[in-house]
Amino acid sequence: RLKTKLRLTFSIFNSQFSIIMKCIVFGLGNFGLALSQRLTKRGNEVLGVDSDLSKINLYKDSITNTVALDVKNEQALQTLPLTEVDVVFVVFGKDFGTSLFVIALLKQFGVKRIVARAISPVHKVILKSMGITETINPEWEYADFFATKVELGTTIDSYVVDDDHLIIEWEIPPRFVGRKLGDAKFEEEFGLKLIALKRYDAKIDKSSVMNNPSDDTIFIEKDVFVLFGHPKNFRKLGIQIA
Repeated sequence: RLKTKLRLTFSIFNSQFSIIMKCIVFGLGNFGLALSQRLTKRGNEVLGVDSDLSKINLYKDSITNTVALDVKNEQALQTLPLTEVDVVFVVFGKDFGTSLFVIALLKQFGVKRIVARAISPVHKVILKSMGITETINPEWEYADFFATKVELGTTIDSYVVDDDHLIIEWEIPPRFVGRKLGDAKFEEEFGLKLIALKRYDAKIDKSSVMNNPSDDTIFIEKDVFVLFGHPKNFRKLGIQIA
């Protein structure tokens, strides 16, 4: 009955919205909750799963669907639409054993794509040995982002391409306000490539990428540079505009 109900809910939701992705999130701790809410907000169809009923009741209005069940119960897990979703996230924060147990069952059930939270380096090695190639560790990843943000001062977001290259969203420094795009010699002066320019629109209260800005485009307050380059070159830019 539970499985039928969940399938019906998925079907109804899918008929009303343009769904990007169907996913299940196991573990509604701080990270699992944030992930579920963010995925839901972006238009994805999310089923949040946790053994704590109080969490389910508390967060049921901010996640597409939620269900409380014993994740260590094989029969209970089989009531979920595991093979009907695009991805299953296993993101328990502290319970090493539960994470491995659930993943082993998901593999046994033939789940197509599993993304797992690695609690420690040892856990990551075990996950890899189980065939899990997609792992996340929000603490490590945020530490990298925050370290970059502190070093550079005005970054909004960053993406690590590899050890030698970053993509960084950088809020426009005051010295660039009023200058033309064609006069900003990022590559010549800093070895950085400007790959996009985002501009704030007060009407919708958000910044959007400008389509094909010309060299005569004048930078204004709240513009955001999206830059690509080597970390040392971002530090060079940060030092010069500090």
